[in-house]
Amino acid sequence: AAGGGKTLARGLPAAAFDNGIIQRVVVVEFESVDAAIACHESAAYKRALEALGNAVDRDMRIVEGLE
Repeated sequence: AAGGGKTLARGLPAAAFDNGIIQRVVVVEFESVDAAIACHESAAYKRALEALGNAVDRDMRIVEGLE
């Protein structure tokens, strides 16, 4: 993935339960929380946002992984 991350999953959920909703999801793994934040704050990401405009509704979360 761009920004040094590894795409682990993308697409629509196979199933959703409880309050889950069926909408596109992308899961990207980074070396660290700092690396994920740096990707989000990068010039390349800002250019991608400008190109997309309001074409997509983004809901991003950065979660620390387990070791």
